Amino acid sequence: MEGHDGLTPLCRQTKWTEGLWLHCHSYCGPEKTSVCGGLNNARNRIQTCIRLAIDAGAGLILPSATERDEDHLVKTNGAVRVCPEVFWNVEYLQASLKEQCPQLKLRMCDDRKGIKNVVQTPRRHYLEAAHKNGTFRKFVSAAFDKSPFNLTDVSIKNPVVVNFGDSFIGWNYKESGELMTLRKALFKVIRFNQSLLDMSSKIGQHPKLNNGAYIGVHLRGEDDWPHEFGPVADQMRFYTAEIQRIQKTVSYNIKTIYVSCGDEGAIQRFRDILTPLGFTVESKSTLLASSNGTLAQVESLAFDQKAIVEYQTLVDARFWMGLVMSSMSSLIAYARSIDNEEDFFSAYIFPGSTRNGAERAYPTVPDMKGNRVTKLMVVNGVDIMDSFP
Repeated sequence: MEGHDGLTPLCRQTKWTEGLWLHCHSYCGPEKTSVCGGLNNARNRIQTCIRLAIDAGAGLILPSATERDEDHLVKTNGAVRVCPEVFWNVEYLQASLKEQCPQLKLRMCDDRKGIKNVVQTPRRHYLEAAHKNGTFRKFVSAAFDKSPFNLTDVSIKNPVVVNFGDSFIGWNYKESGELMTLRKALFKVIRFNQSLLDMSSKIGQHPKLNNGAYIGVHLRGEDDWPHEFGPVADQMRFYTAEIQRIQKTVSYNIKTIYVSCGDEGAIQRFRDILTPLGFTVESKSTLLASSNGTLAQVESLAFDQKAIVEYQTLVDARFWMGLVMSSMSSLIAYARSIDNEEDFFSAYIFPGSTRNGAERAYPTVPDMKGNRVTKLMVVNGVDIMDSFP
């Protein structure tokens, strides 16, 4: 397993309560015990739930997740409920935590079997103050005080579930002093579904991607993308300028652009802009066109599963660009820079900006910011990175 970044000593120091379980979710799905909000909002909830469980000294009941309404992508709290392994590598998560934090016990997919007693808690809403070191333990203790149960009576023979719902960004790594330690450790134990990543490798290894010598682009041109987060026309304009800048700075020929977008029409419009400039635009559809079985398999996937298939291809690109208001782009930027000595966002994205509460404002918008190989188009809006990924 990779570096622990403080997870092992934290788990050793934590006071654990055997029989105490945290069922952590977003009050979504048919049973109101699922996470939702799209792939990376749900992923953030899983990572946050692990950190909250450790803070409380409780075992964790991993929640189910809801799939998007394929006809209305903005509706992420769909009727279809799936277990975490559909999106994430649960076996790797279990093995990693068994090694790094063996005190943390896991149950899968809303499993409350054999536990009758439930402590209800107030729902935390998006943009309310996130938890930090020690605050969730106090929150759980206060919830017990208002319940019929006594925390000191909890045991393996007398287990209790703490039912807790939270929409997004529920743990503040910055205020906890964990941006460069536990945030990294927890990110590394949550990997995407391996079979979906295996499909991604078929894309990444395609000869047209020149052994990694390509420029990756995350384009948000789907109907669910809010205009104020960065219109697709602005994205294409700024990405084109950045692609041309990259070409001028390298000594070798880099003409291949891999574009990830859930709207084929948007990809084609971007292709129409870049082709006259001498670039070749590829996508999962063009690269898998000769592999009918794999392409059909990918096309049959749900929207968020398709995103996982393209994730590694974007992480592995020689150069890459996305947009700061997209949680997928932020995840990719984080993954590409996780082993750097400095925090990518603090070093390259935020300098020159100002923050007022959750809102971050940049001196010029839109603008491209980042290091030599990873760039984000920035606009003013909510900054989630103290609590993400």
